[in-house]
Amino acid sequence: MNRRLIFSFLFAIVVAFLFWSSSLLQSEFWRVVDFFNVLVVRNELLAMVLFVLSSVAAALVSPLTNIPLVPIAVVFWGPAITALLLLFGWLVGDMLAYFVGRYFGRRVVFYFVHEELFEQWSRKIKEHTTFLTALLLRLALPAELGYAFGMVRYPIGAYALITVLSELPFAIISTYASEAVLLGNAVQFLGFAGILLGIIFITIKITNTNRKKLAI
Repeated sequence: MNRRLIFSFLFAIVVAFLFWSSSLLQSEFWRVVDFFNVLVVRNELLAMVLFVLSSVAAALVSPLTNIPLVPIAVVFWGPAITALLLLFGWLVGDMLAYFVGRYFGRRVVFYFVHEELFEQWSRKIKEHTTFLTALLLRLALPAELGYAFGMVRYPIGAYALITVLSELPFAIISTYASEAVLLGNAVQFLGFAGILLGIIFITIKITNTNRKKLAI
């Protein structure tokens, strides 16, 4: 399932309450912000490019995440621009995964995804997937399925649309929830956390359902 969602949810909850309750943690956070501010002031475009590249890497390799950088980015660029940068980086990374699967296949993909899991999901996409179920699968296992969609030569336009639709909510939630933490707005933060929890629940249900179908 989408480990990024689970990690982000747990990380956000713990860090938010620690941040609100610890003046030391708040002081350290703003010290880190001051450190990055040097880069942003000198070359804001380079700072944005580096942030986007961190998003690309997070999309290509599932265990990686750049979520800890989001609150810092929100300080500099606000939630709207940060969400767009996140979405763009994730889209680039997801499309790169698609092209790796499509043009390099098993020679490269198995360095990133376990062979048995990859074969299962590739077969599922090839034999049974409609646009809606592809969207749901993409939400459940984004990194792995990017390579699988490419391997089975799923239509690139449809895959790009699926990717945007599946990543957009998470980009919005992570940036605006970060803003809520920085502003001390517990109601807004818990609201976004609740939405994310709902996404995680749906993801778990989808994953479990697909595993049962694959086992039949």
